Amino acid sequence: MKKTFASISELKKLSMSKLEKQAREHRIKPVDKLTLADDYLFGEVMHKKEVCAGVVERLLGIKAGKIIYPELQKNIKPLYESKGIRMDVLARDGKKLYNLEMQTSKFASLPLRMRYYQGLLDVDLLMSGHKYRELCQSYIIFICTKDPFGQKLPVYTFCNSCQENLSLKLNDKCIKIFYNVSAWQSDGNTERSSLLRYIKTGIATSSFTSRLDGLAQEIKKMNKFRREYMIQNMHFDDALYFAQKKGEAKGMIRGAEKNMRQNILGLNRNNVPVSIIASSLGKTQEEVEEIIRSELNKTSKKN
Repeated sequence: MKKTFASISELKKLSMSKLEKQAREHRIKPVDKLTLADDYLFGEVMHKKEVCAGVVERLLGIKAGKIIYPELQKNIKPLYESKGIRMDVLARDGKKLYNLEMQTSKFASLPLRMRYYQGLLDVDLLMSGHKYRELCQSYIIFICTKDPFGQKLPVYTFCNSCQENLSLKLNDKCIKIFYNVSAWQSDGNTERSSLLRYIKTGIATSSFTSRLDGLAQEIKKMNKFRREYMIQNMHFDDALYFAQKKGEAKGMIRGAEKNMRQNILGLNRNNVPVSIIASSLGKTQEEVEEIIRSELNKTSKKN
């Protein structure tokens, strides 16, 4: 049983063999079993600009310009009191903004999460000195391993239209798209279907997905990637373990709900992502975010 909390700096000092041994003890998913559906590997693969452009082009059916930068795990938190977000991939091509997120859980709140992502992206741009008229065309893309709406469609695209006249578009330069990789067989777009199939099954059926697979296998063999993956996941696992232990002790006095609240706040203080907190404790991300937000408001009032 684990008895100590290992900081990231302490884990970095371990040899590869010791890291691998501890990762097995923590029951961390082995690096060799990672697929493109795992956001850690997804982000690393998308770090290649030409690959990022290729994925965007196949998903959207458009010709992407030269990718200026892919930002991985970008944190956006414009105000101290606000709930920040950490994005898997944020890329530009000079004219358009692409935010790609890998979603492995089926939360009813995904549409609201997408709305929040879009709002913070715009705030981030405006705080960087942009004017309203300078807000660029943006695509918020959720790649889902489970059908987000239960309609068995491979793609769900949402744009704002006037309900009284559907031909009238708002033209707010924002398109929100959910891809359902489990419905890859019903996608009539051959290249996109091949990409969705690869994400779902790991089977490459085109030159592009073969290239993706080759790159993914190459990355998984890199010591730097393997170390960072194990270190981050073991750190989060330890944070979860000790927050739960602390919460269990306090829960004997404070009750189940207070115990859960302390677990969430403890994990958040240890920088565990909201998605991991929610899935580990059986809560929705919105419930977790509300508890964290209320604690921030309580703290700001005291100060």
